[in-house]
Amino acid sequence: MESIMKHKIAIVRGKFLNRYEMQFFEPLVKRFDITGFGSWTCYHDTFAFPVVKLLSPADVPDFPYKMSILNRLFIDAHYLFGLESRLRGYDLVHTAETYFHYTAQCLDAKRKGYVKKVVATVLENIPYNNESIWGRKSLKAAARQELDHIIALTNKTKDALVVEGADPEKITIIPHFVDTKRFFPRAHRKSSFLIILYAGRLEEHKGVFDVLDAARILVQDPELVGYALKFMFVGDGSRKPEMQIKERTLGLESHVIHRSIPYNDMPQVYQLADIFVAPSKAEYRYGRMTWEEQYNTSLLEAQASGLAIVTTRSGGIPENVGDAAMLINPGEVAELTRVIKRFILNRKLRAEFGHRARHRALTVHDAKIGAGKIADLYEHVLAQP
Repeated sequence: MESIMKHKIAIVRGKFLNRYEMQFFEPLVKRFDITGFGSWTCYHDTFAFPVVKLLSPADVPDFPYKMSILNRLFIDAHYLFGLESRLRGYDLVHTAETYFHYTAQCLDAKRKGYVKKVVATVLENIPYNNESIWGRKSLKAAARQELDHIIALTNKTKDALVVEGADPEKITIIPHFVDTKRFFPRAHRKSSFLIILYAGRLEEHKGVFDVLDAARILVQDPELVGYALKFMFVGDGSRKPEMQIKERTLGLESHVIHRSIPYNDMPQVYQLADIFVAPSKAEYRYGRMTWEEQYNTSLLEAQASGLAIVTTRSGGIPENVGDAAMLINPGEVAELTRVIKRFILNRKLRAEFGHRARHRALTVHDAKIGAGKIADLYEHVLAQP
């Protein structure tokens, strides 16, 4: 009888359905009847609630310029065939971004009377971004107008939405969160190496080449001759081959480790590290900024793992880390090198910032805090006429 009385909630993420984000919603299964909606090849599909998989253009096997071509054919490739009818009977649908095609489908289901309310989480923090493809601008405008509520990841995201014309009264800021019981500091130091960790996509705008440039300087620094430095990159990306060439050119092979790790094993990876680096910087195309860090999942996990963190004043990062990290200017290799060296030489400083990071994770970013905020928002939206 209890399950019949629960509000039915659909979490629509298509290809992007993933274990990291769904940890925010799993604590809500006792309060709501939740179903996830993903594509056939979504990142993850096993959670504390059932998942419906629908075919999407995004499921097409990779080929050169895949997303560019598909986005022009479909306005946005994140379309889920048959989604509207499968949403029939849901009280609230929680989608993502104003320009994803499945957000337009959720709103279409609402127009048809299949669902009562539609909310969306928005990460995009650059006004008028993702509008160069024909049809995208109208998708975004309709979503801003018709969504019952918008969850903005950061103040920077909210500002971008307001500039675009969204009603600030229907925007609530709820950041991302982390499971602090899964990600936690190591009890004892076991490695003889001092490990500087990067975790994420291996792309230019993530600052991976800046890390390599800093590594070259640090391993040659006479003040650090007594330290066994290892720079660990966990992840994959289009610039990995180029990185490996640069590592050989700079003579860093013995100091650099590359790993590809399943998400379930990531807590142990953070526990190996001493310092975490995330030197993200904006990405430009034809002289225009097209991407800036929206929040950075890895920074949350590093905080929960109690690591000393070096990162940049870019996008939503300052809102993410607060005073729990050393912040530098994007693209400043000399500054990155200096701060990493400071952490290497000063164990007490590493410990201090590690404690700050863990405290922030527990008091600001814990997944249970996030689940409570999401649940309260659902109840508020559902109570509206």
